[in-house]
Amino acid sequence: MVYRAKHAVVFLIVVIALVGCSGGDAAPSENATPTPIPTPIVPTKPTYVVQRGEVINTVQFTGRIAPVVEEPLFFRSSGYVANVFVKRNDWVEEGDIVAELEVTDLKNRLAEVEAALQSAVANNEQRQAEAEAELHTAELNLAKLKAINPSLDIVNAEVALERAQRQLTYAEREYDEAKNRPWEWKYDEVKENYTNQLRDAELNLMVAEANYSQARQAAQVHTYDVQIQEQTVELAQMRLAQLESGLDIEQLRLTVESLNSQLNDARLVAPFDGKIMSLSVSEGRSVEAYRDVAILADPSELEISADLTDRVLVDLVEGMPVTAALVSRPDEAFSGEIRRLPYPYGSGGSQSSSVEDEDKSTRVAIDPGSSNAQYEEGDLVRVTVVLESKQDVLWLVPQAVRTFEGRKFVVVQEGDGQRRVDITIGIESEDRVEIEEGLEEGQVIVGR
Repeated sequence: MVYRAKHAVVFLIVVIALVGCSGGDAAPSENATPTPIPTPIVPTKPTYVVQRGEVINTVQFTGRIAPVVEEPLFFRSSGYVANVFVKRNDWVEEGDIVAELEVTDLKNRLAEVEAALQSAVANNEQRQAEAEAELHTAELNLAKLKAINPSLDIVNAEVALERAQRQLTYAEREYDEAKNRPWEWKYDEVKENYTNQLRDAELNLMVAEANYSQARQAAQVHTYDVQIQEQTVELAQMRLAQLESGLDIEQLRLTVESLNSQLNDARLVAPFDGKIMSLSVSEGRSVEAYRDVAILADPSELEISADLTDRVLVDLVEGMPVTAALVSRPDEAFSGEIRRLPYPYGSGGSQSSSVEDEDKSTRVAIDPGSSNAQYEEGDLVRVTVVLESKQDVLWLVPQAVRTFEGRKFVVVQEGDGQRRVDITIGIESEDRVEIEEGLEEGQVIVGR
C-alpha cells in the first residue's frame, strides 16, 4: 500500500507540472501532435588502413647560397675610424688595408723608435769601444785600490799606541816618586816639570788611540771602496757584453715589432683576394675590438650556408648527402653533402675556439655535376636530408597512433566493435609511421 501511495503522489506532481506548463487558462487540445525529440548527432571518428610501402624520415631546413671562403673582419683594438679605403662589393687583394683607426700618436712613436734603432745600429761600434775603455779604467782603479795595504797603517798605529801607553806609565811613576821626595817636591819648578811630563804623556796616548781608531776605520773604508769598484767593473763588463750581443738594438727591434703589432691591430687587412660582401664602418665612428665590421668572401666557389637549431643539428652528421632546390624554383633540384657542422656536432671550431673561429653555420657542399644547379650568390635554398629510409614496411599516418604513459597503441575496428592493440613503431616522418609489431596489412584503425 505504501508503494502505491508513493506512486500516486508522484503521478499527481507530474500532472500538476504539465498543466502549469500548458499556460494555465487554455485547455489542451485533444488532437495536439507532440513535439518530437531530435536524435543526437554522434560524431564519427576518422579511420585509417594499415598499408605497406616506403617510410622516409627527413629533415628540412632553409639556407642561402654563400661563398665557400667567407671570413668576417674586425679590429683587434677599440677606437675611432680614421680612414675607410673601400666600399661594399669592391674587390680587394691580400694585404690591402680595408680601414684603419686613428693612430697618429702610435705612428709618431713608431717613427721615433725606428730612428733610434737606426742610430743604435750605426753607433754600436763606437759605443762598444767606449764601453771597453770604461771597463779598462774600472779594472785599473780596482787594481790601484787593491795595491793599497791599510793593515800597515794599523800596525804603525798599534806600535804608537803601545809606546804612548808605556810613556804614560813611566810619567805616572815619575810623578808619584817625585811627590814622595819632599825635599825635591817643595820646589814649584820641579812640581811643574813632573806635572807637564804626565800631561804630555796623557795627551800622546789620546792621540795614539785616535790614530789607531782612524787606521782601523780607514781599513774598513778601503774594503768598501774595493767592493764598490768591483761592482763598477762588473757593470762595465755587463754593459760591454750587452753592446757586443746587440741587446740594446734587440730591445729597440722588439719595441718596433710591438708598435707594428699595435698598428696592425688598428687596421682591417684583407687576408686573401676577394670581394667585400658587407661593410659597417664609416670615418669618425667608434668601434669595439673583435666586433665584426666587414665580411670578405671569394665568390669563385659557392656552397649552401644555414644557421640551424640544436634540435635539427642533433640528427645531422658531416658527409650526409642532401637534395636542395631553390625556394623560387623548387622544381630545379640539385645534390650535395654536409661539409661542416658547428661544434660540438662537427668539425666547425672547438671548445677553445678563438674569436677568429666563431662561425656557427652549417655548410653544405654542392655537387658540381648537378645538371640543374642554376643558382647565384644569395639565393634561398630548401635543403632536404634523408635520415633513414625503409622499403616494403607496414605504416600508418601519425594521427592513428595514440600514446599513454609512454605506451604506444591503436584502436582497431573489428565489425561493430573496437579493441586496443599495443604496437611497436620504427621510423617516424611527418606523414608516415612505421609499424614494426602489433598490426597486419589491411586492418582498419580508428583515429583520434
